[in-house]
Amino acid sequence: MLPTPSGIPADQLPFYYRLNELTQNNETIIILSILAFVIILVSIIATFLLTRWHYKSKTDMTEITRNEKKQTVRKIPSSAEMKKVESTRLDTDKDPITPFKAAELGTLEDVVEKVTPQPPVDTQESPKKEVGLAVTFQYRIQEKDDRPESYFTKQITARIDATNIPAGSVGVPYEFIVDFTPLVEDLIIIDPKPNEDFGNRGFAVTFEGNKMKITGTPRDSVDDPLRFCFKNENKKTKAGQDEYPYNTYPKPFIINPHPRDLWQNLPVTDYEGYQNKDFDAKGQTVDYVPAQKGFLSTTPAKSIEVIAASQRGRSHAHVGKPRDDCFHFEFDKETGWNFVAVADGAGSAKYSRKGSELACHTVISNLRANLSTEFNQTLQNRMAISLPRWKDHFENSMPPDNGDIETSELGNIFHNAIYAAYMAIHEESQKRNAETKDYHTTLLCAAFKYFENLKCWFIISYWVGDGGAAILRWNNKERVLVLGEPDGGEFAGQTKFLTMKEEINAEAIRKRLRFSFCESFESMLFVTDGITDPFFPSESAVADESRWLDFYERKLKNGCEEEPNGCPALFDETKSPQEKADALLQWLDFWSKGNHDDRTILVVKNKD
Repeated sequence: MLPTPSGIPADQLPFYYRLNELTQNNETIIILSILAFVIILVSIIATFLLTRWHYKSKTDMTEITRNEKKQTVRKIPSSAEMKKVESTRLDTDKDPITPFKAAELGTLEDVVEKVTPQPPVDTQESPKKEVGLAVTFQYRIQEKDDRPESYFTKQITARIDATNIPAGSVGVPYEFIVDFTPLVEDLIIIDPKPNEDFGNRGFAVTFEGNKMKITGTPRDSVDDPLRFCFKNENKKTKAGQDEYPYNTYPKPFIINPHPRDLWQNLPVTDYEGYQNKDFDAKGQTVDYVPAQKGFLSTTPAKSIEVIAASQRGRSHAHVGKPRDDCFHFEFDKETGWNFVAVADGAGSAKYSRKGSELACHTVISNLRANLSTEFNQTLQNRMAISLPRWKDHFENSMPPDNGDIETSELGNIFHNAIYAAYMAIHEESQKRNAETKDYHTTLLCAAFKYFENLKCWFIISYWVGDGGAAILRWNNKERVLVLGEPDGGEFAGQTKFLTMKEEINAEAIRKRLRFSFCESFESMLFVTDGITDPFFPSESAVADESRWLDFYERKLKNGCEEEPNGCPALFDETKSPQEKADALLQWLDFWSKGNHDDRTILVVKNKD
């Protein structure tokens, strides 16, 4: 290290002497070196990052440019298209181009794209390949027309779009019209037809002039578009295609399901200790006069058929509730008495299905026990006296009053039977710590017997609540004997029940009893309100003889065609009583708007 000359000012010393002075401090040198190294390193890193960012940005821009080019590739206009554009711009008589419109048209290339016919948004190679519902047709241009095909396509689609296709319903006749006349000139619609799926649903397509009519009775519900597939009949098939593509225009199309299809049939999940079946059907032949063997011949038996069916109503099945109706019938061969009963448990009563069952079975068992052979002889002697008086009433078209026959003892028997039914229900309610009203039920019942020596029938009947009972064509006349009066209650929708205390006293029971004679009858009917509500909509209708005859003839006797599930032919002698009962059960599923309660019907049919 050089020594610093003395006597010379520091600012006048040569540079290497001043540098020598600075380097004498080693710590300063180290700090300056580190600082320089850090600055250089930061510069290198910054340069690398800037270079990388610039390269990535350039790559992304290149990719965007490629995509834009793909999306904006345009067809190079042909000379014919250029001429069409020029004529469009220059023909100011037909379509004067204002500066504003010229601005809207844009460049020549933009105009070419607008006037060049564009393919439909949705095309199909063939209408046969169309999935779903479709109507196909072709159109024919009557005279030579220089307008592009897109003009007619837009006119047709405009008419389809302007047509409001109404909603329909399954099973209801349906029709709507698409009128192409207002907008389409010099054009004829030809070769209309539905595709296979549309045709299978019950629709047909016809044309009257340029009006397309779609008609039919829908078989299934629809909530899919109806596609109109059309093309110019002269459009030539392109190379490699079986058929030229159809233009396809979809429209919303709704066919609502039939209301009956919306009802559910849910199983009962909780019977609460009173299980029963959702339906029941029974048929039986009864020989009320047995066959008698003679020395040379045998007198055939005289018979009746008892046919009954009960079906859970839709309103019950929809929410998984059990059937509340019940029927029961018996024949006592020893005494010759027949017993029938139907009952309708109140839908609002928790255990009404048990109430209707107890009512039917108890009243019959009690009557059967008390109408003994000994009592038959006493009754027969009294009837021999009363029968002439009854015939006199009949000749004057008036059924006999209860006072026309000695009924005190017979009345007591029926009173005891009705009271026994009430008590059976009451005792059952006590076992369940429930109330009698939880078992509310109506009751229609009868006991009837044919007295061979008097050649007549004797019928005792009881009726409380709604529903109905009647004897049809008694004494070979076009007459109906209604066996009581329906109880509508004090308010709409109400009725009387066997389980009401006011209905169980002697006076109330005797008021509801009917004692009737008839030499012959064709049928007797006992029905719950599931039958009377749709066919006898008022209390006066229940009392109308013509209503009963009409219902019997059209719905029960000979069968009918208007019901989807048919009607039972009760007089079809090729069927057994049980087969007739099964057919009657099937018929009970008939549709009646607003009437979906349990349905029960019992028919006594005289075979002679």
